[in-house]
Amino acid sequence: VNLERTNGDCICVNSFPLQVRMVAQLIRARPLFSVFLYILATFPAHATGENFASSQYQSGFRAGIEDGGHRKEKDEQYSILPSQEILDRIDFLAKSFPHLATLTNAQDMYGLPTAGDAKDCDFDHFDDVTTGCRNWILTIEDTRAHPPGSESSNTLPEVFLSGALHGNERVGPTTVVEVAHLLLESAACEALPRGLPPSPDADVEVKSNWESDLAAAESCRNKLAQRGITELHRRWLARLVTTRRIVIVPTANALGYFQNRREEAGVDPNRDFPYDLTDPKLCMQTIAGRTINELFREHLFQLSITFHGGMEAIAYEWGAPSYLDGMSPDDEAQAQIANAYSRYAGGFGRHRPYQTGTMNDVVYFVRGGMEDWAYAGSFDPDRVIPCQPEQYGGYPKERTIYDESTLRTFNMLVETSDVKSPARDDLGTSHDPFNTNSQGNGHISRNIRLALLALDLVQPYVSIVGANGLALRDDVVPLTYRGDRSCAYTKKIMIPPGLNDTLIEWTVGGAMSVDFTTVLFARWGDVPDIVDGASQYDPEHLGLAFRYAPAMGGTTRWHQDGPQPPPSEAISSSISTMGGDSTLGPIFRTMIDTSDFQIGETIAVIAVANVDKSWAMQPDDVNPDLPPQSHIVNARTNPQWRHTQASTGKVIQGRNDWYSIPLTLVIGPMQVDEIDSPAGVSLQEGAFEISDRYRMEYGYNFEEGQDGGRDENSQRLSGGGVDENSQQLNSGGVEDDSQQSKVVGKTGGMGDGVITVVVVIIVALVSAFTVVHYKRREQLRRGLKVVMSDEDEHRFGDGTISYAE
Repeated sequence: VNLERTNGDCICVNSFPLQVRMVAQLIRARPLFSVFLYILATFPAHATGENFASSQYQSGFRAGIEDGGHRKEKDEQYSILPSQEILDRIDFLAKSFPHLATLTNAQDMYGLPTAGDAKDCDFDHFDDVTTGCRNWILTIEDTRAHPPGSESSNTLPEVFLSGALHGNERVGPTTVVEVAHLLLESAACEALPRGLPPSPDADVEVKSNWESDLAAAESCRNKLAQRGITELHRRWLARLVTTRRIVIVPTANALGYFQNRREEAGVDPNRDFPYDLTDPKLCMQTIAGRTINELFREHLFQLSITFHGGMEAIAYEWGAPSYLDGMSPDDEAQAQIANAYSRYAGGFGRHRPYQTGTMNDVVYFVRGGMEDWAYAGSFDPDRVIPCQPEQYGGYPKERTIYDESTLRTFNMLVETSDVKSPARDDLGTSHDPFNTNSQGNGHISRNIRLALLALDLVQPYVSIVGANGLALRDDVVPLTYRGDRSCAYTKKIMIPPGLNDTLIEWTVGGAMSVDFTTVLFARWGDVPDIVDGASQYDPEHLGLAFRYAPAMGGTTRWHQDGPQPPPSEAISSSISTMGGDSTLGPIFRTMIDTSDFQIGETIAVIAVANVDKSWAMQPDDVNPDLPPQSHIVNARTNPQWRHTQASTGKVIQGRNDWYSIPLTLVIGPMQVDEIDSPAGVSLQEGAFEISDRYRMEYGYNFEEGQDGGRDENSQRLSGGGVDENSQQLNSGGVEDDSQQSKVVGKTGGMGDGVITVVVVIIVALVSAFTVVHYKRREQLRRGLKVVMSDEDEHRFGDGTISYAE
């Protein structure tokens, strides 16, 4: 009965062997049915409950990314999702990606009652007691990379997406569900395959899981590419998932959305917040308002989007009658962000890009609005009153007394469409979602882009993308541990000794203007321990070991002038199998002098950037007369800004400098004329990528040369150079990086014939495995030799990473 009630016309019978049948009619696949079909195909004769439980994560994980979120067509036309299907979709996501997504509701989390009665949201009644509509909350965060309670978890930037405060404004809920699905399927795809390839003596189950992961990786990449999601966009989406905490409430006004009514039980939720009100009984009357209030009390959101409908605009503070005259203290930043939202959303047909401005100017002012409450509730306490509503048995007034940290969010109002429930033909399709000029653009398509832009802008980031003409993989992979200086072996290349000009290329994201950026470098042995590759740090923590390259500036892809310098100017060869640019953002490059480093030494190279200093500027008519008050502006312009949430330990620390994950350079034994440059690239120097995969996987060790010496980060070998996390191979090397390793170089002498033979055999075996079983490897291009990367070793385990495993 529960299966029929939860899954409509779909039921499951006879679990051994598993059978699935449809009753009455063929309907759109629902989550449970999709999972069972996948199990049936994978385990046709033994898919019992126990077997499924033991492999639930693996099969669900792969089913989630292979199923495509119940899409029947590659370029499916979006449609407005009803309440039940919204729950089905987010429930499926949470079960398919349990280390990336968590689903709960305000009733279980905060003890709130439900709005409505027995006839409302009947699909949501799991027992004989519950009535009304639950308020569902989907949280996306990478708990593998950021274990709960860890420093990295507590400092994750947080974003809130609200689909519908008004139940009859229908674009938002479907938009945020599609955003969640696009993020999670991209991140899960990027995380595959997990672990090392199995050894020849591994048991059948281990080998089967590995092969299934490889097949799933190839399949999901192909399916994403068919929908116009390139490798660069897939990695960008994966970065957003693993470096942010995203809280999504598709239908805060769950009752209103189910009933297709603006209000919740006759009360407007967007007049229900305790800002610029005088009567304490007129706030927190709705469960929608209380749900959002509890979430803001538990997080330090820097950016928020609340989707509405009835016009087409993006509006920001002020929108309260007390501030009809004057601009907010953060007006400059809000205007820049709103304009960027409008540009990236774009227009289609008769629908022009969104107009932007303050709510007082573009929309209308309101009392008790969510937008101004979320922005100013902590720095403008005179306009905040403790609420004492009578509805639903009341609400403790202490829940609307706020500290000085909770409410400093850019909470922008997005009026998605003139028609509150647009025709399906105007919603757009899932194809080519990042192209503002695509024929598939529509109200949902453009607001997906808008929401993703918010996720990107919440925090700046810097990434080294190339060295000496060699393009490097993204250094941020989901479900991967990144602490304890793992970057010292996951992002490593070997270069010749004696180079006066070693080329470094990097990019900057999560910002608009790059006011200052450069590269610093030092011997790894001289680098302070605080530089671990997993967290940011202050300049004074770096000590005196680093040398600095000349500084420069530019703009990112979100700036009105586009990325400058443009990514097309990159010297490093493209990392995309389809060609094109090596990064979505600007490409900065400089030369560093590594000539005085000795063979076998390792060098830490870090890119740094200062961004968006213009956000701290203010117009003349600021009201109240205060400096910028938002978390997002101060986090990137004010090093003295620090806010800690006592109840959760979450922290926002202001800074000027944003640092990349370090690149490790190993000085190798070969000379400049022994290195071949990439085809089409005019470079005298060369580089190739290295790792310790062979030693780690096969238990093979090189002997230390008699004339070698070693420091804590490296060791020198007779006739070659190896550090503790890498080894030189006779035919080149591999980088511990995602999905592909490339070698640019000629043979370097090892000096030991036996070792050379063993290494050549190993490389040959691994190369054969690559061709036959590792189809996801990108094209063998430009005559480069491709061998397996070591990246998977550091990806996905049962907890913290053990390199012995």
